[in-house]
Amino acid sequence: MAQTPWNARFEAVLRQGLPGLGRDRAPAVDVPLETYGLDSLALIGIVGALESAHGVVLAGQVTVPVRALTAGQLWGILSAALPPAGDSGRPLSSAVGALRVPAPWIMG
Repeated sequence: MAQTPWNARFEAVLRQGLPGLGRDRAPAVDVPLETYGLDSLALIGIVGALESAHGVVLAGQVTVPVRALTAGQLWGILSAALPPAGDSGRPLSSAVGALRVPAPWIMG
């Protein structure tokens, strides 16, 4: 199996949200996730799961069209939102609790 640039939590979230991704292979870095069954509703679920799993807020960060979005691009977006390694700030759970930013797809 080829080495991937992301962590196991990221891949686990993708596996849960992409029906066309089998258990025996990792998503390719540069293949559109649409190939594995991604649609706009699945993307909402994956983004929410990534936010929960990594303690970040990604609202407004995923600007690549769903049809073209790759695992590598999504990992890049998530990586940019992660705190730097060795950051000794507040625990992620308390920091995220303070960020009550509504998801851009929620109207009202």
